[in-house]
Amino acid sequence: MAFVELRSITKKFGDHVVLRDIDLAVEKGEVIAIIGRSGSGKSTLLRCVNGLEGVDAGDVVVDGVRVNDAKADLRALRARIGFVFQGYNLFPHLTVERNITLGPLIVKHVGREEASRLARDALRRVGLADKAHAYADQLSGGQQQRVAIARSLAMSPMLMLFDEITSALDPELVGEVLRVLEAMARDGMTMLLVTHEMNFARRVASRVLFMHDGRIWEQGPATDIFEAPRTDELQNFLGAVLN
Repeated sequence: MAFVELRSITKKFGDHVVLRDIDLAVEKGEVIAIIGRSGSGKSTLLRCVNGLEGVDAGDVVVDGVRVNDAKADLRALRARIGFVFQGYNLFPHLTVERNITLGPLIVKHVGREEASRLARDALRRVGLADKAHAYADQLSGGQQQRVAIARSLAMSPMLMLFDEITSALDPELVGEVLRVLEAMARDGMTMLLVTHEMNFARRVASRVLFMHDGRIWEQGPATDIFEAPRTDELQNFLGAVLN
């Protein structure tokens, strides 16, 4: 069994079908970049993986846990899945270290000393070891996004989900965040990320998914997706975003 499996997933909002018969298998250590136009279902797919959105048909299985089972312990599962959004969602009145230690303290019930150690280790991984005692609102957007990543890393996740985490950043700050993701990929972290950074997807992803009209329209190695698109839809999308 694959580490993450989506089996015939359908998701609707009212009468609007957002995901249509999605099948996807992700192995441990894979980096899956999800690309496509707005409204193609990319973010909804991520949210279904950890149960933030329920599904109308099909099954979502993560590490053997059927996410859409009414008996599934989603709180325990989400403690092992990091999810970083476009917005940083940091508490501005707390220090960086305090922002990061909240999860281990409250969810994993570790001691304060251990939580601080986890926070410092996570900050070192994202290149912000010197910012532990700064306040979130004293940081640049790129630094805040790296703190948001560190907050997830401090929970020792088995899987990381990223939803357009660079889209709100100024161009000069994007690179510092992407470098953190590249380092995580080298360390073997399993990642699914919705991104509009095509060069990053081309360089780092094990596999690229192109979503269109709620479906996985094409998928494959980055070289296949970017250099040999099979459908007009992908060709038109790449023509719009790469020119």
